[in-house]
Amino acid sequence: MAEILSQQQIDEMLQQLMAGNVDIENIEKEKSKKIKEYDFRSPKRFTREQLKLLNSIFDNFAWLFCLQVSSLLRVSCEMEIVAIEEQQFHEYNNALNDSVLVGNFSLLKGQHGEDKPLLVEISREISFSMIDRLLGGSGYGYNVQRDYTEIEIAILEYLFKQMANMIRNAWQNYVEVVSELIGIETNARLLQTVSPDETVAIIIFDMVLNNDLTGKMSICIPAETLESVFKVFKLKHTRQNKNISNTVDDSKRDHIFGALKTSDLVLSAYLGKTEITLKDLLNLQVGDIITLNTQIKEDPVMIEIEDVPWYQGKLGISKKNYAIKISKVLKK
Repeated sequence: MAEILSQQQIDEMLQQLMAGNVDIENIEKEKSKKIKEYDFRSPKRFTREQLKLLNSIFDNFAWLFCLQVSSLLRVSCEMEIVAIEEQQFHEYNNALNDSVLVGNFSLLKGQHGEDKPLLVEISREISFSMIDRLLGGSGYGYNVQRDYTEIEIAILEYLFKQMANMIRNAWQNYVEVVSELIGIETNARLLQTVSPDETVAIIIFDMVLNNDLTGKMSICIPAETLESVFKVFKLKHTRQNKNISNTVDDSKRDHIFGALKTSDLVLSAYLGKTEITLKDLLNLQVGDIITLNTQIKEDPVMIEIEDVPWYQGKLGISKKNYAIKISKVLKK
C-alpha cells in the first residue's frame, strides 16, 4: 500500500521544490524500473550455464589461436571474448558485409551422428594483414577494398585448416568432437548452411595484431549443433559424476568400516533356557541343578553379539578352557 503523506510533509516537499533543492528528473529516474524486453515469439534456447561453458571453451580457443598466429606470422597476437549473444541467423547474416571471409566447418563429423555446421568470420583488416605477413610483407597492407582472390583464399585455407584442430582441442576437456573445414565463403549472401530463422550463438572476439592492428573475429554456432554437443556432454558428465559418487561412497564405507573394526563388542554364548516359578527361584540353593531345554550333543549353542543371534556352535574344550566351535553363520 502506498504511504500517505501528512500535511506537514507535503508542505516541506513543496518548499524544497520552490527553492530548487529537489531535482524532479532524478526522482523520476529512481522511480522508473529497468525492464528487460523478452520476445515470447523466439524464446531463449541457451541457459546461463551453457553460455558460461561456451565462454570457457572459446577462451581456450582464443589462447590456442594466438599461439598459432604468433608462431606463423612472427607477430604478437592478443585475443579475448567481448560478447556471447543469442540471436537468429538472419540477424547475424544481415550484420555482415557483402564481402566477407567466412570459414565453414563441420562439427561432430562421423563420430556422434550427422555433420553440424559452425561458421568462423574474420574481419577484413585482420585477414589481409595475415596474407601480407604470410607473403613476406610487413603486415601493414591491410587497408584493401576489394574481393579476395583465389590465391589469397588458398593461402588462408591453411590457417583455417589449422583452426579446425584448435576447435577440436578447445572442446577436448569437455567432450570429444571432430572438426573439419568444408569450405571458405567470401559472399555473406551465399551462406545457406544455416536456416535464416535458426537460433544461433555468436561468440565475438577482439583481436590485436602486432600491438596496433585491431579487428574482430566471430564464431556462429547454430542451436542444433550446440544441442547435439551439450547432449553428449551431459551424458558424459552424468556418467563421470556417477562414477565419482560411487568411488566416494566406497571410500566412505571403507573408512567407517575400518573405524568400526576396533570397536569392543559383547559376545555371549547360551547353553540353553528354561522357565521356573518365582517360588522355585527363591528356594534355589548352592548345589541345586537347573535343567535346560537343550541337549549338549544334539542341540547347538546359540552365540549372540550385542543380544543379536549371529552364530551357532558346538560346546567343547580348547587348551583346558571351555570353547565353542562355530558350525553355522546366521548373519553376514
